[in-house]
Amino acid sequence: MSSNNKLSLFDACGMAIGGMVGGGIFAVLGEAVMTSGNAAFISLGLGGVLALITGLVYGKLTVKFDEAGGSFIFMEHITSIRFAGTISWFLILGYIFTISLYAYTFGAYAGRLFGFGSGPNFWLGSGVVALITLLNLSGVRESGISEDILVYTKVTILAGLIGIGFVTVHPDKIYPIVNQGVGSTIQAGALVFVAYEGFQLLTYDYNTIENHKNNLPKAIIISITAVLCIYILIAFVLTGSLSADTIAEHKETVLAMLAEPVLGQPGVVIVLVAAVFSTASAILATIFAISRLAKRIADDGQLPHQLTDRKRSGVPVNFALLMAALAIVVQFFGNLEQITTFSSLVFLFVFSIVNYMGYRHEIFKGWKKGLPILGSLGCGAAMGLLLYDIYTTEPTTLYVVLGISIVLLLCREAYIWFHSRYKGISE
Repeated sequence: MSSNNKLSLFDACGMAIGGMVGGGIFAVLGEAVMTSGNAAFISLGLGGVLALITGLVYGKLTVKFDEAGGSFIFMEHITSIRFAGTISWFLILGYIFTISLYAYTFGAYAGRLFGFGSGPNFWLGSGVVALITLLNLSGVRESGISEDILVYTKVTILAGLIGIGFVTVHPDKIYPIVNQGVGSTIQAGALVFVAYEGFQLLTYDYNTIENHKNNLPKAIIISITAVLCIYILIAFVLTGSLSADTIAEHKETVLAMLAEPVLGQPGVVIVLVAAVFSTASAILATIFAISRLAKRIADDGQLPHQLTDRKRSGVPVNFALLMAALAIVVQFFGNLEQITTFSSLVFLFVFSIVNYMGYRHEIFKGWKKGLPILGSLGCGAAMGLLLYDIYTTEPTTLYVVLGISIVLLLCREAYIWFHSRYKGISE
């Protein structure tokens, strides 16, 4: 943390990397490998390229409007406050599923760490959400220094796993690379896209970043590029080191298995501990970030003020408690694949719109002018592919996704109708 209590470029990179790696790779790696096989590293690479394009657009738009708030601010300026509010409700829903994803993963790793088996995983995940929500409300949060230490410790552990993995990689396990087809490779990239959404946290902390107009875009590019490289290498050594049966058996905690061939049980324990701390800190950061976002949305009359008026330690009490409760409900009813799919769908939807906004607003010149439309089409196509896959394999899940979306829109319209007297609500 710099001397003026603002986030340095190093701190900002740490926050964004932590937001992505914190729960991402621990949560979705097994799903990526199960879907695309040996090509998982390509899938994560495809998702990373989309995230990098989107990150460039986020950086440009944030600096252009010079205001914290991310996609809500972009849409408020470019379209209308009503549209911005509606999209932000979907974004908050995506964060609820993301918290649930981290909680699910925490439960899986913690259950294995303490030798409980899978039985109490739900209770472990729910317990950590409840505990961290209370800690947020009591003012306990990571300082800039402690966050840097945690983030770069996780990166060091992952780098160590990559090194161990390369020692144990077997060529016969790597080939054929695209062993489950090109379609599955692209589908997996869309499925695990949620692993990259954490860079958005920087746009909510824009005003607290030192020299933010220069450092925010730099931090976004550096962090996404670093995470992209980590994800690709981790996925490559995982599929080249472990058998398909081992990956399938330990799908939810597969990262821990990478350390076992070289370091034995102590290595597994180190990774399990890292995963537990990573997912817990990701929950902490996400609850705090969306609470700030909710306050910004409510200030413009796009969210019930009753959710954000009562605050403790700067965090809206009612909103934080509601988010925690909904995340626990999602974890109870959904499995890992369903939660991952819905989270990725929401962020692909929002990012597709933001990229299109960047294209319409002509934020780039020259050869870069086509990047936003490429990002928008890429995110839209990935979302369509995920929906088609759900339709063909689990149509009931698709109906649930559509049902949740319709209920959210109905709630939003009801709120607008009841609060139409608020200035700007019907614009």
